[in-house]
Amino acid sequence: MEINHLNSLRLGFSTKQASIIKSKGVAKYIGKQLSATNKLSEPNFISSSPKSLKELQALRQKVVKEGGDKKDITKQLAKLNFDWKAFVIKRCNETEYPLREKINLFFQNHFVVTSKSVKVPFWIYKHYETINNNSLGNYKVLVKEMVYSNAMIKYLDNQQNKKGNINENLGRELLELFTLGEGHYTESDIKNTAHALAGLSFGKEKGVYRRFLKDNSTKTVFGKSGNYSIDDVIDIIFEQKNTPYFLSKKALKWFFYDNPPEDKIVKYGDVLKENDFELKPFFNTMFIDECKNLNGGNQIKNPLIYFLQVHNDLNIVPNYKLMAFILKNQSMDIYNQPNVKGWKGGKDWLTSQIYADRNQFIDFVIDRRKNYEKQLNKQLKKIKGGNVNFTPEININKDDSAKVILNELTDRMIFKTNKEMWSELNEILKYDFDPHAENVEKSVLRVYQYLAKRPEFQVI
Repeated sequence: MEINHLNSLRLGFSTKQASIIKSKGVAKYIGKQLSATNKLSEPNFISSSPKSLKELQALRQKVVKEGGDKKDITKQLAKLNFDWKAFVIKRCNETEYPLREKINLFFQNHFVVTSKSVKVPFWIYKHYETINNNSLGNYKVLVKEMVYSNAMIKYLDNQQNKKGNINENLGRELLELFTLGEGHYTESDIKNTAHALAGLSFGKEKGVYRRFLKDNSTKTVFGKSGNYSIDDVIDIIFEQKNTPYFLSKKALKWFFYDNPPEDKIVKYGDVLKENDFELKPFFNTMFIDECKNLNGGNQIKNPLIYFLQVHNDLNIVPNYKLMAFILKNQSMDIYNQPNVKGWKGGKDWLTSQIYADRNQFIDFVIDRRKNYEKQLNKQLKKIKGGNVNFTPEININKDDSAKVILNELTDRMIFKTNKEMWSELNEILKYDFDPHAENVEKSVLRVYQYLAKRPEFQVI
């Protein structure tokens, strides 16, 4: 694969940034992406939705009082959640700053909350907004902001964590999944972290401590003792040895490697530590260094990258609600991970069923298979998502020879080729290919169809 196309996939969600990366150079491209203000405005469907659990409960009571059915509110929330998924996917596809959105999605999968569990769409929006505002700031600050997120408090039940009745969910995940990783803390550290979190419950914009529910006892974490709040505990966590390397490993896995090499984990973890956990220099160093690697094949594409790449390659106008539905079936349900550990990635992105579904989608796009179209339209009707309308077209000079066209498409799409592949490609687009013949577009689409179904296309 040509290096600029490869880096466009690494730093975003498709190959459409390849020409910009080529003209600016990858270092300048990364610098501009990381320096830009990534604006976020609250969408109208969130503005008009309940802002808290109390408002949601009041809305349910009002509906019942007026003779309605509480299930109508459940359906309304389900629709709002689909609108939210579509909103996030649209940002990933249409933004000027795809690298920023990829960082946002990385942190959403690091600090998992789900719309299904949180219930309040506004809290989900605020969670995303907090990530967007802090994803290139200081990592310690981001961790603190996430712990105070109403969405996080609800997702991990910290509103139930009170003096005399301790709930360890948030305390455990703070240590295991957000900062240190398994094996780098004790059960006593978890218990005392949970005591420091006691009384932290929902607030208007973010969580607040309830004075009478707060635990003011002495807590001992990592050998230090005091009447700590969670901010104090997080300060101590960031003094621990593994904190920078835990994030380094997860970032390398999200952006570059299904199995990150140990030396690279240490290298970029050191950068994070040396810069006092400032995220911008950490990401900048990692992106610039790793984008020098000319070799692909280190990471299976997640479903979002796969489908956005196909849409952009074939100039298909996305139906974002449809894409949200497809991603759900591909095990990448946006803001609805299967558990607090998030999407595992790697081989989980390419089970035999997921691979078959990807190939079925490609066949549908190229061949317009009616049964599949009927299934998709049926699903879209349920979520009021319009209709399927795909007219694929490839931006390529059809006047070129078969050899030039095949080379261009393989450079865009495949991280490596072999003799068997070239033999089959030469059968699809023969050497005596006539660029002025009828159905020339269909012939080139057949090449794309073949390449998109190859195992090599599933990998970055």
